[in-house]
Amino acid sequence: MWHIVSDTSCDLHSLDGGEGLFDFATIPFTIRIGDREYIDDENMSVEEMLTANENHAEMAQTSCPSPEDWREKLAPEGPALAFTISSALSGSYNSACTAKQILEEEDPGKQIAVIDSKATGPEVAMLIMKARELIREGRVFDEIERTLNREAERIHTVFALASYHNLIKAGRVNRLIGFIAGHLGFWGIGIGSDEGEIAIRGKARGDRNMIRFLTEEMKKIGAAGKEVFISHCQNEKCALALKEQIEEAFRGIRVTLLATRGLDSFYAERRGLIVGF
Repeated sequence: MWHIVSDTSCDLHSLDGGEGLFDFATIPFTIRIGDREYIDDENMSVEEMLTANENHAEMAQTSCPSPEDWREKLAPEGPALAFTISSALSGSYNSACTAKQILEEEDPGKQIAVIDSKATGPEVAMLIMKARELIREGRVFDEIERTLNREAERIHTVFALASYHNLIKAGRVNRLIGFIAGHLGFWGIGIGSDEGEIAIRGKARGDRNMIRFLTEEMKKIGAAGKEVFISHCQNEKCALALKEQIEEAFRGIRVTLLATRGLDSFYAERRGLIVGF
């Protein structure tokens, strides 16, 4: 039995098709806003967390899964695949690597691969779906590890932010400019770099221009495969409109929508979109 484990940056709650082949588990991040902690599990209210963050003047803090959290999920007998948010954004990858080292010292025959997605949300989900495909095809461990690391290098991320609360609190956007931009309906358009960092690329006013901007960015970068995943934070309407635009621009491509879990809701903020392709 294979074990597929991810931190909650993947935006997935479950993974079907694993009967007798693999199981799937996620390990939650924790978001601390003031004196309140929100654990990114099935009981978390994304709406409550977003409202608390919007009403809190200071920058919230996020805590990644510990090495012991990873060790517990990776320990059962059988090969294991661990997927993490970009190592440039969080210590989750390092925690998973520490757990891998501990388990391999305890059992030198244990097979564990830790995959740095170099992104978050939809890109992590795409890598997990690829792992499922490879396991069901009966590929061996070393081949699966090589393929997943190669896929992580060729998948790209673009995103759109409708809210600037976190950027303002982090000092990356002037408070007045952010307030005006938000109230005038300006979206911040960004990309994920090859190193797994994020950067704002430009701005677009209104939903229609945002969707056009994201699609044009995808054309410039080039779609590497036949699948696109879109994670949205309480914005299925724009996600569906973007899906339609992408399907028109890239013939034969499949687009899957995901609702952001707690961590990516915190990053993307209300109405934000993250696209992996």
